[in-house]
Amino acid sequence: MTDPVVSIVMPAYNAEAYIVDSIKSALNQSFHELEVIVVDDASTDKTAHLVKQLDDPRIRLVSQNNRGQSVAINNGVECASGTYIKLLDADDWLNPTHVESQLEAINGTQGMLASCRWGYFVNDYNKPAVREECTNKSYDDPFDWLVDSLSKDEGMMGGWMWLIPRSVWQKAGGFDPRLSLNNDFHFSIKLLLASDGIRYAKDAIYRYRKGTNNALSGRQGRAAMESAFMTTKLGTEQLLERENSLRIRKVCADRFQQWSFLFYPSYPDLFSKTEKIIHDLGGSDFNMKGGRAMQLMLPLIGWKSVRQLQRSVYKLGWKYILQYKAKCRLKSLN
Repeated sequence: MTDPVVSIVMPAYNAEAYIVDSIKSALNQSFHELEVIVVDDASTDKTAHLVKQLDDPRIRLVSQNNRGQSVAINNGVECASGTYIKLLDADDWLNPTHVESQLEAINGTQGMLASCRWGYFVNDYNKPAVREECTNKSYDDPFDWLVDSLSKDEGMMGGWMWLIPRSVWQKAGGFDPRLSLNNDFHFSIKLLLASDGIRYAKDAIYRYRKGTNNALSGRQGRAAMESAFMTTKLGTEQLLERENSLRIRKVCADRFQQWSFLFYPSYPDLFSKTEKIIHDLGGSDFNMKGGRAMQLMLPLIGWKSVRQLQRSVYKLGWKYILQYKAKCRLKSLN
């Protein structure tokens, strides 16, 4: 095997249900000069066994103690040989021309990132609900991409969006090992700010699996909420260091406000810290999102009372109704 041009790095934890399909989507790329580095984060299922059963010299399996996704990605990149890095989650899927399209977009440059389109799917990766976003274009200034994504799109910062030259990865410094939930937010901001710009590859479509039990984005609890607070703080600090203006202060305040809704009332210390930051940034008018019943209650009793009510009824069994509604939303994607 010749030296790979692209290293696809895949962190994996208990991913036996989907990892084979994900690896095959990487191996079946129209661009063949690549390697797939799977970093097993001490899975307790058959993840490692299934990877070993795949007969392709381009696959490398790396094992680590259970240290989390951020450390797994960093370790995978450390082992990688390629000039370019592509991240792929162990339950997601790349369309066959994904890597080739991103390589063509940056055309051999070592300072540019290549972006892609993306969409959710539940069971059938051939039917992703592809997002049409304002940021589906090239940017000479990566800061403009960040502002557009956070103010005009939904602020998706997935590390898997990018084809990353190794030199840009090294300049950015990889993932912060302290972070779990929403770790991509801080990573993508510092990655973009370390780049010379973004080239959009419209024929590269990343298929993001929605609704899995092991999805990091779906986890909650104290550690996850602390990570969400820290990644938001680190990321917004970098934005403000680049441009401490009214528009950027509003972007940062709105991002904190979205997490403030989730911190209240279960995590009062995180909520208090977040509210102070929002105040110091000049305030936020970002409204809490939700269904029809919530939107009717918000102007009557305020969002804090709505959150307290949600917490109470959740304990009384409302969680089963929420689970049913979530299943209906997921069903609509496929």
